[in-house]
Amino acid sequence: RTPTGKEIGDAYHHYMEHCPLEEIKHCSRENLQELTEKIKESEEESADGALYMEYPDMEMSTVLIGSERYVGILEIPMLGIKLPVMDSWSYANLKKAPCRYEGSVYSKDMIIAGHNYRSHFGTLKRLVQGDMVLFTDADGNQFTYEVVEVEVVAGTAAEEMKSGDWDLTLFTCTYDGRSRTTIRLKIIS
Repeated sequence: RTPTGKEIGDAYHHYMEHCPLEEIKHCSRENLQELTEKIKESEEESADGALYMEYPDMEMSTVLIGSERYVGILEIPMLGIKLPVMDSWSYANLKKAPCRYEGSVYSKDMIIAGHNYRSHFGTLKRLVQGDMVLFTDADGNQFTYEVVEVEVVAGTAAEEMKSGDWDLTLFTCTYDGRSRTTIRLKIIS
């Protein structure tokens, strides 16, 4: 089930009241380091990491860290952000790292949700058309995207988040939780 905008906003406000920022930063850094190491191991073991080109509807590989599954690493050089991306969205997962809301990089329709903490998606609104975003999947395949649109949608507009022909969408709630800063991207390599 896809969460509603209100559910995402409620999760954000609950979390901001109950979780210290330093814990968030530590968790993301620690998991990013372990995920990076596991992706490197996967690249070395894989004979053909680009199987997704032939089968774009295949499931994305995941890496297990502790009891959590991750699909890859999101990097936004313009903002100095490099974060692990969890396999699936939940209130508990959003506390730790950005999450795959739905879709896949292989089928060019992935949506990633993240909290607006400074260490997560808090500076997303600074992106402009032409900025680059990188995603490395659990098999070590790297995808480069270009920002083509920055928009603010209503917090209740869950269906609008999925509309359009975007290869990647990133979103986070605004500080008041009423709207979503939404970044639409097209793959360039």
